[in-house]
Amino acid sequence: MKPRGRGPRYLASVASSIATVVAGFSAAAIGTVALGACAGCSATAHETGLNPIAAGSFDGVDIDQGAHLLYMTDRVNKGLDVVDVGRTTPRFVQTVALGALPNGLAIASDRHRVYVGMDGGNVAVVDTDTGSPSFMKVIARIAVDKTKADLVDYSPVRNRLYVSTSGGGEVVGVDTLTNRVSERYDLNMPVEQPRYNPADGMLYVTSPGDDSLVQVDPSNSRLLNRYPVPGCRATGLAINSARGLALVACSGSLALFNLASGEHTITRTVEGGDLVSYNPAADKFVVASPHGPKDSAVGVFAGDGTFLGSVPATPKAHAAAFDTSQGIVYAPGVAGILSFAPAACAPTPDWVKVAMGLSVYAVPLMLIGLVLFFYGRARDRERELEATTGRSRWRVRREYLAAERERMRALEDAILDPPDQRFST
Repeated sequence: MKPRGRGPRYLASVASSIATVVAGFSAAAIGTVALGACAGCSATAHETGLNPIAAGSFDGVDIDQGAHLLYMTDRVNKGLDVVDVGRTTPRFVQTVALGALPNGLAIASDRHRVYVGMDGGNVAVVDTDTGSPSFMKVIARIAVDKTKADLVDYSPVRNRLYVSTSGGGEVVGVDTLTNRVSERYDLNMPVEQPRYNPADGMLYVTSPGDDSLVQVDPSNSRLLNRYPVPGCRATGLAINSARGLALVACSGSLALFNLASGEHTITRTVEGGDLVSYNPAADKFVVASPHGPKDSAVGVFAGDGTFLGSVPATPKAHAAAFDTSQGIVYAPGVAGILSFAPAACAPTPDWVKVAMGLSVYAVPLMLIGLVLFFYGRARDRERELEATTGRSRWRVRREYLAAERERMRALEDAILDPPDQRFST
């Protein structure tokens, strides 16, 4: 009798087994590393109670980075709330009475002004110059529409304030040197957030009714392009001029646009949002996503659109802003101010990227390894049988089938032609 085979087939089966195990562990390890690469992206939110604004309902939020003041439009108190964020703990300063329900706001730090769009169609101009006798007072009201001045955007390059009129279908250009209406862009569709992009000199506007991002040339009031996002119901918009990217908030997702090509990608890392802001010094987008009590959030994205993290928030948080000096995001909280420091993921090492790319081959390799393993085991059993009996597995099977045919033939004869069981007399 020959000894049990340890030839090439046996070695192949062992090798395939090892390959299967290694492939499995490799896939698991690569997955663990990939998940671990962003494990530090979470952040802890802190709530600072501020009684004067605890019952507020807010829309626009922005920070004057130089003055370290957070501004929020308060629809309950019909005013502009001012919070000092230059300290360790945010401190309520005052509410500037506006006399109407406020909507969006824009800070013109170069002019020491805050502009607030309001129901009724006026824009309130608030003086923020600490040396002015009218400090933190409304010094002008600019009529832009008969019913509503909604979201606004300030361009220091053009000395323009762009104001959307929501259902009015217009974006109104206000000359901030004279506080007079200078242009009207009739888009004939509901409009939300206007943003001027100094890189290409174009004005971009979101339209929830038309599910699109609209590009307008402010020099001649021509609508140049309409970039559709089916089912988006677009609201918030912020632009990274250096990269030529725009982040648009949809009802259940976010759309990242390449403004040069008009192409976009969709992400649901944050389930939609209302208003979006971009901080060029930090190179970060901030998105407020108000939904229900348990699924509202504030999300942070890098300037290239990479998701960095999010924290649970209150449905009262329709907007948020990034404080450059402290690296902290501020938003309306349940009874005051919500704040958190988003921890950015470290760049993924190149070897991890390569491993993640190769990991797509792990499952096919595991399947091939299993096939080779079972094939090797079967061949080993066949070799052992041949060594024991002197006959191959194929020959044994052939003899077995021949015996079975003979048995079935005998059974058939017994049934169809039984022998005579009678006695003769």
